[in-house]
Amino acid sequence: MKKFFGILGGMGTLATTNFLVEMNKRHFPENDQDYFNYVLMNHADIPDRTEYILDPTKPNPVDAVIEDVHMLNLLQPEFIIMPCNTIHYFFDDIQKETDIPILNMIDLTVDYIAEHYEGAEKVGLFATEGTHQSRIYENRLVEKGYQVVLPDRELQDKINKMIYYYIKERSHLFFPLYYEILEDFKNCGADIVLLGCTEVSLMNSEDEEQRYPIVDAEKVLLDKTIALAKELKA
Repeated sequence: MKKFFGILGGMGTLATTNFLVEMNKRHFPENDQDYFNYVLMNHADIPDRTEYILDPTKPNPVDAVIEDVHMLNLLQPEFIIMPCNTIHYFFDDIQKETDIPILNMIDLTVDYIAEHYEGAEKVGLFATEGTHQSRIYENRLVEKGYQVVLPDRELQDKINKMIYYYIKERSHLFFPLYYEILEDFKNCGADIVLLGCTEVSLMNSEDEEQRYPIVDAEKVLLDKTIALAKELKA
């Protein structure tokens, strides 16, 4: 296989599957041969990223991801994507293990907000505690001049329940809680809400109402992936 890209997935598997479903919704050619070429490494037993960021005595997820990168080095894809926000805390450590470019979902998303939401001042960050602790979004947003609206303990507990209890543990999309969280961000003054967790992106993919102004990091990464993959098919 020539001119293909690599996906470092399994963080988690439902989120990775949703990325593929969304990709095929946006790119659906008339014949099999015109679909994209890619290699998916759905490494489901990569240790939890948030657990390690909050407690470095826990198993380090980056070791497992680097193993996967070394495998991709043998295959030589044109580029690599990681459809998980929190793993980008380790982006530099992972990128230095390969000469193959890895798309940085965090940078792409913050640049997207700057380009498409010129009037926005306050960005709510709907993400895991690991992403908050790492400040991977917060630092970049502040650099761009935005005020980041972070959840208080009560709101973060709701986010944790939605991501871990409903989606990761039960594969259940509980929209009343999802809308309640978005409403809480709105009430905190957020002009837009950044969906900075790919499990939350799964909720957005199935949300038929789209009541709130959101920026979905997974979809930003998806758009860039499709653009580059089309170039490989040209």
